[in-house]
Amino acid sequence: MNSMRSTLFLLLSSFILHPSSFVFADGGTVRLSQREGNYQITVLTAPTPLRAGPIDVSVFVQKAGTTDLVLDGQIAITAIPRDHAGRTISQVATPEAATNKLFQAANFQLPEPGWWNVEVSIEGPLGDARTDFEVEVVEPLPKWLAMWPWFSWPAIVIVLFGFRELVVKSRRGQRSPAAL
Repeated sequence: MNSMRSTLFLLLSSFILHPSSFVFADGGTVRLSQREGNYQITVLTAPTPLRAGPIDVSVFVQKAGTTDLVLDGQIAITAIPRDHAGRTISQVATPEAATNKLFQAANFQLPEPGWWNVEVSIEGPLGDARTDFEVEVVEPLPKWLAMWPWFSWPAIVIVLFGFRELVVKSRRGQRSPAAL
């Protein structure tokens, strides 16, 4: 019974203290998975939903028709706002920017919400390939809402302490008079 409570506590605290929307870990939403030239290209973005501000674009490249990874070559990612076609933001995706070294990732700072066209260009050992997709970027979170995990953790600790005290108190009440 004690181990079940400990497991439940750890599970709940991991969801509360580490919400997935704040983690950039070569994951997120699959935006594109298609064959282009000699490559199978899969692109993921985080956070979900995409918000103006910092975003992560991770690219997973395989040899088309196989499960063989393509780890060498250069991947360029360009973000172009639909309303301002002349204004572009470009980054080279690298394994160093990726948590999982099977991916190549780039971190962007998107300055405004709206529709963005994202282009992925590959110059690799199997030739060149280019693909693109559109994403909607929503307004950034208000500062106070983006910071809530940092301000709320003391309240979580207090609630957990109160829960522990209730459990201890209920155990004391369950002891039989003969045990005293």
